Amino acid sequence: MKNLFLASFFLLFGHVAQAQLFSFGLKGGLNTQVNKPQDIILGGGDTSLNFGINKSNFGTQFGAYFRFGKGIFIQPEILFNSNRVDYKIGESSVGEVIKNEKYQYLDIPVLVGFKLGPVRLQGGPVGHYFLNSTSELTDFDGYKARFKQMTWGWQTGLNVGAGRFSFDLRYEGNFSNQGNHITFFGDKYQFANTPSRLILGVNIAIIK
Repeated sequence: MKNLFLASFFLLFGHVAQAQLFSFGLKGGLNTQVNKPQDIILGGGDTSLNFGINKSNFGTQFGAYFRFGKGIFIQPEILFNSNRVDYKIGESSVGEVIKNEKYQYLDIPVLVGFKLGPVRLQGGPVGHYFLNSTSELTDFDGYKARFKQMTWGWQTGLNVGAGRFSFDLRYEGNFSNQGNHITFFGDKYQFANTPSRLILGVNIAIIK
């Protein structure tokens, strides 16, 4: 009975794939933040520090996608995403100090779209599941990093390609303010704007 069930499942799976209602592939790419927030002030008076983002480096991501449908489709993905941000901390006695912070997330976009010739237009929500971080900010007394385990955003963009290869260009916005994990001496600090990213990727279809 078990073998019959497995055989039926693989026959159905093969029929769906042959009908081009399902495809699966691997993907990878680069991303970078497109907006730079204004600095914030830590503390006040003689002990105040000017704290801001010096630059956002290119991040990397890789993973897999699953596409269901043909002309109109839904496409969930699972991606390992690694990023780095350089922070600047201005202190009158020592000048400006640059410290970096690296963090890794598991990104889970669920996109809906439609196909127009070689172009797919798509958009939808994305969840960011926090995995790990390392930070040079821990050199400063009173600093603690408290990342939320799950944050949410959205992506929109297009996919262009033919055959087994295609290319992504996406814009990502987020609903949480940048730096919402930064705590100094029990006080929480965050930048006024939400981070947004530009994502460039390449895909290769394994099942098409």
